[in-house]
Amino acid sequence: MAATPAPQSLDAYSPERIADRLRIQDLVYRWCRAVDRLDKQGMLDIFWPGAIDSHGPYIGPAEGLVDWILVRHQPIATSSHFVGNLLIEFASEDVALVETYVRTIQQYPPEAKQQLAQLTGGSAGDEGTAMDMFTSSRYLDRVERRNGEWRVARRDLVQDWKQIQDVKYKALQPREGWIIGKRDGSDQTQMARRELGLEATK
Repeated sequence: MAATPAPQSLDAYSPERIADRLRIQDLVYRWCRAVDRLDKQGMLDIFWPGAIDSHGPYIGPAEGLVDWILVRHQPIATSSHFVGNLLIEFASEDVALVETYVRTIQQYPPEAKQQLAQLTGGSAGDEGTAMDMFTSSRYLDRVERRNGEWRVARRDLVQDWKQIQDVKYKALQPREGWIIGKRDGSDQTQMARRELGLEATK
């Protein structure tokens, strides 16, 4: 569907547009938190129902993407998504194109070789060895406002670079009292949000 050209009078930095920019940025930040915490509803809330995501091995509706992630990430103990450059261009009052640079770090145990091979095109490292995967990619999102709410209507994952390395030494050896990230719904951030009544806040 072709977007209506942006009106010449559209001020990309009016107070209303700045508020829109912050709401759109929050979509990207919320996605990173949701996928790293394996928060199903949090991931679904980023997309409009039926939105299409082209995510490398998975291409299809966002609902299927979320189910695919939940299965593929099950054996992955650690996942971190970092976003950098985030450029928002308004095509109209209610449509924007958003390009976000994203880096990921994920650790794959030996039993997750099949999941790792899906993302690398076949490479999975040495047999029986845990692997760290580092990526540099971009989210290219068509974001639409419907009924006053911004969500992603289409996402293309543009893959620029990947690298995998053997995990020779497990550097994190937690001591008593250390807070360790979790992906089972009991992460410290999730518990703090529940405590403050923020769980349903978008």
